[in-house]
Amino acid sequence: MMLFTDWTGLSGLALVWLLLALRLPVAARLTPARLYLFVAGAYCVAMLPLFGLSLAGLLRGMVGDLSVTSVLLLGTALYVRVRQLTGNADYAVWDARERYGLLFFLSIVALLLYPFALGLGILDPYRSGFGGVGLVLVLALLALWAMRRSQYLLPLVLALAASAWSVGWYESTDLWDYLIDAPLAIYALAASGKLLLLTVRRGKRA
Repeated sequence: MMLFTDWTGLSGLALVWLLLALRLPVAARLTPARLYLFVAGAYCVAMLPLFGLSLAGLLRGMVGDLSVTSVLLLGTALYVRVRQLTGNADYAVWDARERYGLLFFLSIVALLLYPFALGLGILDPYRSGFGGVGLVLVLALLALWAMRRSQYLLPLVLALAASAWSVGWYESTDLWDYLIDAPLAIYALAASGKLLLLTVRRGKRA
């Protein structure tokens, strides 16, 4: 029987396969009812073990469990894609300001965590995620600050990650693993760098 932590970890990675499946030409030709069945079937295919390993398990072996943040973003992307295929082409959940605010935060976290985790310096901020009350307090204050600035995506991510961590949603007991993962860190750094480059170019043109 599959453990709860295994199911949650694999389900997050199954979202990657679902998004890829919805990019297939056949998905655009389905009626809404059949599209929902297609998504459900694609999830089962991604989770079904074949010779002891599922498609989701294959990804898990390469990148590990995705963070709660990644799962939320992938789930949102899946929801938007389904809405687009059912006739809501201009539908969006979060505006650009919310998304880039979250990605900028994740970029800072990535720059603080991963270099030190790889042995750069004597500090290891990653260890602060093992049950430290101080980290939870800092994140709570950050969430309140973001809400005062009318940004709600970042507080939502922090609340979901902290809640999942508190109940042991994944195998990891480190809060940072619920907030960020390596693929998300790379994506956040690339997106933030691109935005910064565009801002600099616009400033020069002005």
